[in-house]
Amino acid sequence: MSDLYAPPKSEVSEGEMAIKEPIVIWKIFFVVYVLLNLFAAPFLIMSFIGADYLEIELNAGALDYLDWLIQCAMMVGLFGYAFSRRIGGRALWRAALPAYVVWYVSYAFILPFGFGVLPYNEPPTLDWTMAIDPLFTLAVAQALYLYGFSSDHLWRER
Repeated sequence: MSDLYAPPKSEVSEGEMAIKEPIVIWKIFFVVYVLLNLFAAPFLIMSFIGADYLEIELNAGALDYLDWLIQCAMMVGLFGYAFSRRIGGRALWRAALPAYVVWYVSYAFILPFGFGVLPYNEPPTLDWTMAIDPLFTLAVAQALYLYGFSSDHLWRER
C-alpha cells in the first residue's frame, strides 16, 4: 500500500516546468513599437532628401539617423524576446543592453543639455514626450534584459 501522505509524483521534468513564455503584452508592445518607428521613417527620409513641401520642420542630423538605426536594432531584440526566437547570440544581447542605455542617456539628456547637440535641431522642451520616451526606453531595456539574462530556456542547445 502506498503512503497516503506522500506528495503526488509528476511526469513533467523540472527543466520543462521552468520555461516561462513572455506574456501577450510584450507582443502588443512590439507591434506598437514597430508602428512608432515606421511612423518616424518617412519624416526622416523626407528630411534626408530635403523635401521642403512638408509643413513640419524636421532637420534631422547624423545622430538622429543613428538613433533611429539603434532603435531598429533594439526592435530585433524585442521581437526575439516577445516571440521567443533566438536571434544572434546571448552575448550580443547582453552587450546590447548597456550600450542601448548609455546611448539613450547620451542622446536624450547629456548631448542636448550638456553639449548643446539637439535632437532634430530643436531645443529640448519639458512636455509629454519627455515622459513617454523614457517609458518606452525602459520597457525595451527590460525586454532586452529578460531576453539576454533571464531566457535560459531559449538559449539552451537543442
